[in-house]
This record gives sequence, structure tokens and C-alpha cells, in this order.
Amino acid sequence: MLDQTSQWYKLQYPECFVDEEARMMQKMLADFVDQEIMPVRDKIDDDVTHQEIINPILKKLQVDLGCQKNMIPKDYGGNELLSIVIGALKQEQIARGDYGISMHSAVTDWGWTPATLAYLMEPSPEAKAWGKAVLDEFSSMFTGNEHRAACFNMSEAESACDIENLTNEGKTIGVRAKLEGDEWVINGNKFWASNAGVADLNCVICNIDPRLGKDAFALIYVPEPWLGVSHGKFEVKCGMQADRNTATYFDDVRVPKSWGLQGPVAWSIFETTVSAPMPLNSGHTIGILQGAFDVLNEYTAQRVAGGRSINQHLSAAMILGEMASFITVGRAAFLELAHEYDHMDIYGAWDTRSMVAKGHAIHAYITRTVPDLILKGMELMGSYGYVRENHYEKYYRDAPIAKLVMGGSHLGYFAVCREFYNLDYSSFGPGKLPDPTGGI
Repeated sequence: MLDQTSQWYKLQYPECFVDEEARMMQKMLADFVDQEIMPVRDKIDDDVTHQEIINPILKKLQVDLGCQKNMIPKDYGGNELLSIVIGALKQEQIARGDYGISMHSAVTDWGWTPATLAYLMEPSPEAKAWGKAVLDEFSSMFTGNEHRAACFNMSEAESACDIENLTNEGKTIGVRAKLEGDEWVINGNKFWASNAGVADLNCVICNIDPRLGKDAFALIYVPEPWLGVSHGKFEVKCGMQADRNTATYFDDVRVPKSWGLQGPVAWSIFETTVSAPMPLNSGHTIGILQGAFDVLNEYTAQRVAGGRSINQHLSAAMILGEMASFITVGRAAFLELAHEYDHMDIYGAWDTRSMVAKGHAIHAYITRTVPDLILKGMELMGSYGYVRENHYEKYYRDAPIAKLVMGGSHLGYFAVCREFYNLDYSSFGPGKLPDPTGGI
């Protein structure tokens, strides 16, 4: 239970970062998690069809609480909830209950981010018109009473982190788009995107001609069901079952020209969009650790070994103390980062080299450390730790997945190094892939 009146809470979520609106949103989501997710969290990953547990929870979260319209502008009946601090607090609380459910909600926001940024920030008249066209066509689906999902359909089987590696400027993207009259024609395959196969709307990351790099980059929205769009099987994973992942196949998919944006302005929007989740997934991961810590703290207080409760043994206190300390440090870090994201006028745009480096530094460190801490906690629970109904094993399975998000921690640390020296971690050059631009 989130006690916003305690001194510990005030120290964890200082007023300089978390205002009254953010506290209200945080409390609403914390109560939702305690009431709707915690009682069934040990059963979520067994809900293979999503019909019994997962979809009813998502309906309450996304529709009844209105989360699926968070990234829809107010002009279109949405919440226009653009605060990264609020977004990070949202993902922390939901991931405390279930990382997959939290990811589903976050990626629906992510799928809408390019169009909404184009519409609200107006980087160019062309981008504004594109954002408006997409919102005109699809926003009403997400502001109604039916559960809807969006997908930022980016990763590919041959090129996942290479696409998120911004030094490649989109040259490794395999999905091709071309303009034929007033239509975009899309061909190729995507893989691993969250919400793939269940999304009502995809933002598809495409390349028109890899020889032209970002000049031929394109963002194109494709609804579903739609002629030429199909999917493979849903992947069965060690965790995060509420987050659907599958292949998406585009076979001569045709959509109106107005649903796509190409060129450097599209690339700039993409750079901003892929930077946005750094504080959000950091919040996810601290939420996972908080959930694990709460289980472990309760268990070690009740379980007796050597004539005293486990938490009174100094070896156990060291592990509990280390986990609590990292929650404190990690939470402070992602809140500071989110605050800086919310104040670009002071700290700079999200896609600047320094901001990218800081975002990756915090994200990579948090996501690499949390699985190790949860593993240490497993030692205190013994066999009880890996039993489904005792809840701890859920966090043990989910935490390692978090460090693979956003290109993975290796890409993250490469981006950090680039702040300090000219590290070449592009995919092209001696001993690497041939540069499709011919080095131009």
C-alpha cells in the first residue's frame, strides 16, 4: 500500500520532482494495482488466451481509468498526458504488479508518440499535417469505450538494436516503403514489437532506400485488420505473458499517403520517440524490484530459521538493505531524468548526445543491476522463492527481460561512452556491414 503521508514516501518522491497532479495519478494507479493485479499476479502468466485475467485487467486500466488515451491530444478528446515524470511513476506502479501489463499500456502510449509530437510540437508544416491526418483518422478509436492497443512496430529479426542505434541513421531497416501515386506500399517483416498481433494501430518504421539513410526514412501508420498485414504465432516467454510479441508481415500493404511522413523531419521525430522510454522503462524496472522486495520483506519477517526470523540474521539484512538502497538510488535517478526530460528548455532535447548518454546511463545501470539483486533475494527464500503462488519467482523471471529493452544495455553503455570519446559503434565500417550509402 502506497502511504503518501509517510516521511519515507516524501523522501522517495520529493516535491521538486513530483507535484500534486503526479501524486494523484500515482495513488490512483497504486490502488488499482493493489486491488486488481496483486490478487491474481501469480495466475497472469498462465492466462494463455488473455481472456480470463489479462484482458479484463487491461480493459479496466486502459478504458475505465482512461490510460489508452493518455497520448491523445485534448483537441481530440484525449488526456494529453505528456509529463514524463507522471509516465515514469505510472509504469513503476503497474510493473510492481505485472511488467507485461505495464508494457502493454506503455507501448500504446509509445505508438501514438510520433503523431502526437508532430501535431503538438509542429516541427514542420508537413509534420503537423501528418499528425493531424493520423489523429483525424484513428484517435476516436482510443477515446471510446472499447479496449484498443497501439504498436510501435520497429524491431526486425535481422536488425533490432541496430535500428535503435541512432548512429546507423535507419540504414539497417529492412522493411521497405515506396510511394505509388497517393499511396504508400509497404513490404517486409517486423519481429518482437510489443503489442504486435493485438494492436489496432501500428506505427511502422520503414526505409525507402537504405542508400539515402535518414533522407529516406519513413514513419507510416497502418491500422489492423488491414489487407496485406498478417502475423506469426505469439511467442511463449519466460515472463511478461501479458505483453504480446509476434512477427508482423507486410505484403504489398497500401495505405494513404497522408498516413506517412518521410525524410529528416521523420527521422528527428523517431530520434525523440526512441529516447522517450529511458526514464519510463527505468521506472518499470524499479517497480519490479519494489514488488520483489515487498514479497521478500514479508517472507523474511514471518519465516523462522535458527530460532529467529530470517530478517534478523545479518546476512539477510545485508541483502534486504542492499535492495532497499538500490530502490532509493534508482528511483531518484529515474525521477531526476524524467524531470529533465520535462524541461527541455533548461536541459536540452531528448535526442542530444549528452541527454541520450544520460538516459542510457541510468537505464542500463538500473536494468543490469536489478536482476542480480532479485537473484540474491532468491537465496533467502529457498525453495519457496521459485514456487508460483509465493510471487517472488515472477519478478525473478521478468527482471532480466527489462535489460533487453531499448536496444539492450550494451548499446546503452556504448552511447554513454560517446559522450566522452568518439566510440564507433555503428554497424558499418571495416570488418562490419557494407555501408549501403557507399560511404557518402
